[in-house]
Amino acid sequence: MPERAWLANGGALGEKKGSETVPSPAINNVKILTIALLTLALDQLTKSVVVLSTQKLPLNGMPVVVVDGFFELVHYGNTGAAWSLFSGQNFWLAIFSLAALIFLWVSRRHFGAETALGQVALGLILGGVVGNLIDRVVHHHVVDFLQFYIPFQFPAFNVADSGICTGVGLMFVQSFQKPKPGATWAKKGKVPPEAHALVAPDEEESEA
Repeated sequence: MPERAWLANGGALGEKKGSETVPSPAINNVKILTIALLTLALDQLTKSVVVLSTQKLPLNGMPVVVVDGFFELVHYGNTGAAWSLFSGQNFWLAIFSLAALIFLWVSRRHFGAETALGQVALGLILGGVVGNLIDRVVHHHVVDFLQFYIPFQFPAFNVADSGICTGVGLMFVQSFQKPKPGATWAKKGKVPPEAHALVAPDEEESEA
């Protein structure tokens, strides 16, 4: 089969070699966008509840203890990035978020978007980035409201942050998985040993 022989020789799907072209695997954009929209909706819904609960959760006010010594609800306005890094740089972080969003979408194939796990990861990350970007534009800060102590005080975060971190974690897991037929072996740098069996003996000799 031409496609199998192409992969066996380290060719990438979608790559053209001579007059032959192996089609790139399809990306389920609908699945990616659906997961992104669900993440975004949950993020904005929870943040709206926090922002509207000004009496119980005033901005930068006292926390509401849910599980003493472990979990609290807070209402913090973060003008920086994770762990309050680059605090006060809300405008530039918004620009960076927009650029990252465009980059992730345009180059999604390089992040394993042809796989189910990659689609879930990208959806979570995209939804999270958009959620925090909306905060920076509307509130001029990111709304953080989840505070854990494990056992130290973990930086407050939100649903968008959870989506981004989970998505990055899934991509990390995917990087250790063995690519399946249809993945770009050459770009992943993981040509399976059994693929060499698909190459004709005379081809192997000529390459040697």
